[in-house]
Amino acid sequence: MTDRREPEVTGLRPSANRLKDKVTIVTGSTSGIGKASAILFAHEGAKVVVVGRRVEKGEAVVKTIKDNGGEAIFVRADMTVEEDVQNVVKTTMDTWGRVDCLFNNAGCLITKPTVELTREDWDKFTNLDAYSYLRMMQLVLPIMEKQGGGSIVNCSSLAAFDNAIPGGALYCFVKAGVNHMTHCIAAEYADKHIRVNNLNPGLIETEMVLTGPGADGFDYIKSLVPCKRAGTALECAYAALYLLSDEASYTSGASLLLDHGQRGY
Repeated sequence: MTDRREPEVTGLRPSANRLKDKVTIVTGSTSGIGKASAILFAHEGAKVVVVGRRVEKGEAVVKTIKDNGGEAIFVRADMTVEEDVQNVVKTTMDTWGRVDCLFNNAGCLITKPTVELTREDWDKFTNLDAYSYLRMMQLVLPIMEKQGGGSIVNCSSLAAFDNAIPGGALYCFVKAGVNHMTHCIAAEYADKHIRVNNLNPGLIETEMVLTGPGADGFDYIKSLVPCKRAGTALECAYAALYLLSDEASYTSGASLLLDHGQRGY
């Protein structure tokens, strides 16, 4: 039986200061991939803005970062609320005066028979998993352009590709849209020294996956992964770190797949 508790973030490698002094916003960072990323980015020298709806969990992430010598603030935000989204960027600028990196990671899951999908499902999912990404980019791109550059990573999914998922029509549609939106914006801002990339995880052990819609199928999906295990949030965080860092200076408009070969297997 699968343990339904999200694993703790452990196993960080020695810091190489790959994001030293870079002000980095991480949405959806009170758990899962976002939490692991916030902790890792701070470990790598970033000044991190932890963003999420759950205050207690967000403050706990900030405490973990500060207890380990890093810098972070928490901004409570529902990424589907315009005032909250604007406040994330305003608070970041008021605190540190710049935005170097953005990891758009806030999201939810939906698996539902196609004929049962409602307009409410459509609005809820597209607002969080697509429009909030666009809106955050609209707010930070002018800042990054004025600064002379920046880096953005959008957390999409393996589902953005050609893996058909029964009950996943809306989920797959949105994730594919995020992928292509990213490619378009990367091309638009290439001459502004702003890089925009996708991170496309497969099956990852996070709170959302272990307890959300489709959780009962976790073990079956894991059996489809060639290595017979799910990925960890920290493994995703290290991939996001690469894309955000200067090491990926010639990488833009890319979609980095983290599925251990599951696609097409």
